[in-house]
Amino acid sequence: MDPKQFGVSTLPYRHEPSGPIADELLVGSNKGKLAVVTGAGRGIGQAIAIALARSSANVAILDLSVESQERTKLACQKFEGVKVEAYKCDITDVQGVRDTFAAINRTFGPVDILVNNAGVAHGKLAFDETFETFWKAIEINFKGTMLCIYEVLQSMRQRKSGCIINMASRAAIVDMPRGISYNSSKAAIVRATASLQEEFELEGLGQHLQTYCLHPGGVWGAMATENTSIEVQQQIRPIFKDVPELCGNTVAYLASGRAKELRGHYFDCRHEIERVCSFGYETLKQYGLYNLGMKFLPGYENEP
Repeated sequence: MDPKQFGVSTLPYRHEPSGPIADELLVGSNKGKLAVVTGAGRGIGQAIAIALARSSANVAILDLSVESQERTKLACQKFEGVKVEAYKCDITDVQGVRDTFAAINRTFGPVDILVNNAGVAHGKLAFDETFETFWKAIEINFKGTMLCIYEVLQSMRQRKSGCIINMASRAAIVDMPRGISYNSSKAAIVRATASLQEEFELEGLGQHLQTYCLHPGGVWGAMATENTSIEVQQQIRPIFKDVPELCGNTVAYLASGRAKELRGHYFDCRHEIERVCSFGYETLKQYGLYNLGMKFLPGYENEP
């Protein structure tokens, strides 16, 4: 894959938290809210949980084991007044997810912020993997995301309040080898995010209920190394320039309701969030910006 085929930015990208998403500007911004974060044991999920705790939200963290989340829990507990609890949860298990969210509700009450971060990438050509391996990635990345959404959806609608943030990826908007399951599942998340927001708007709830999906940037970690050879790692390492806190702080900022103009859209955390918001929700929609799209030959745009 040649990165140049996707264009080269003429505006500077940011690779660590700064400006409106700086640590000190997030303190207290989500006070009194409950946030649920999946895949919180390491990497981006850990950074998201910590950023939400820094913003004064109580945090329920989910991963395949409680033990794997101990460092995340301890880091979140350092913030005064913040309550944190870790839960073992396989997000592909329907009943397990339902039981986990029921337990969260008993301990904390209703969920205000849901962050679907858990995901997996196998990095194999379709020729070299089984259908079962392909489908497992779809289940973790897309089914797991939707399962968690459906566990909070009715409560958020009834309370007319809530924020759902889904981790997508640059992979959602490009075609490349060794990514058929990852790219497809992440594209599905982008489309589901936009469609769900359309339903919120239809019911007049757009200012009260928001859903977003994010490209967290290029974060070097286990997902990039676990399924790639040393040779591939050396080849791709230069494009991984971003710290996980960039995404973590962006999540906390979105959850605080400061960027509702981006609701329903795909946002690249490396972009300047206030600049993008300044164009407004309607403008982004009108020109199909920060969303999946399809280009046709002139004249074939759509049948009247």
